[in-house]
Amino acid sequence: MREIADDVLVSTEYHGANVGCVVTYEGAVLVDAPIVPSEAKAWRRSIEEQTGAELAYIFITDGHANHVVGSSYFGARPIINERAYRGIARFTPTMRERVLDAFRDWAPEIVEELADFQVTPPEITFDYDLVLFRGGRTLRMLRLGGHTPASSVMFVQDAGVLFAGDLVVTNVPPFVGQGDSAEWLQALSRIRALGPETIVPGHGPVGGADLVEGVEIFLTRLREGVASLMSEGRSKAEVATRMLYMLDEFDIEERWRKRTERSFRTSVARVYEEMRPEESQTEPEE
Repeated sequence: MREIADDVLVSTEYHGANVGCVVTYEGAVLVDAPIVPSEAKAWRRSIEEQTGAELAYIFITDGHANHVVGSSYFGARPIINERAYRGIARFTPTMRERVLDAFRDWAPEIVEELADFQVTPPEITFDYDLVLFRGGRTLRMLRLGGHTPASSVMFVQDAGVLFAGDLVVTNVPPFVGQGDSAEWLQALSRIRALGPETIVPGHGPVGGADLVEGVEIFLTRLREGVASLMSEGRSKAEVATRMLYMLDEFDIEERWRKRTERSFRTSVARVYEEMRPEESQTEPEE
């Protein structure tokens, strides 16, 4: 855990995603949660020991399991965009198996920890914009979409700190498999317009506003590459295979290689579908 601004704490060491805590004189507002139960409990202890603050709310940046599963260990009221609410409120056995599958190959002890995990549905949802005035601080929560339809950020205005969730990531390829790359680029422009001094990405080291540029460049090149191969008449599968060279830009541990390639192929397929001519995406009339 480290303090990146006055009473704004961040940890980048847990499985799943980066997590944060904004301390006010009326309690703490958390951002996302470690997915592994023991790590979620350790993060809670660290916050309570360092700040002594009541845990009032936990803001969840999107509905993916690596952000939301651990939120039930904090006793704080969850806040999420309403587009993610249904999936969390109706967490199915199939979704549970997908979470466990992410750890089975390399961390069976974590699978054991997660065997009976529960997902707590959020108490508070918002559509486009929610401003929380809490303990002398103004916390602006915005749905920007892009990575997922529900992807949202939290801007701590007095500190100039923006918690970007997976809209901004470093050292890992952005995942577009459930999103919209054009909307994502628009979201990054909106992040830049907020003028943050510090950005906490969903994954990777904390940095300045320049972190936005790296994601913009990657997504732009991805879109251009897909469009070029489509113009050659390549199939979706061919495009995904030929675009794999983009992963060479990342230092990917061997244990994550196959999973990363699968995710990237899904991202390419999604962009392919985005860029298909409209007439080819509709069923012909009989």
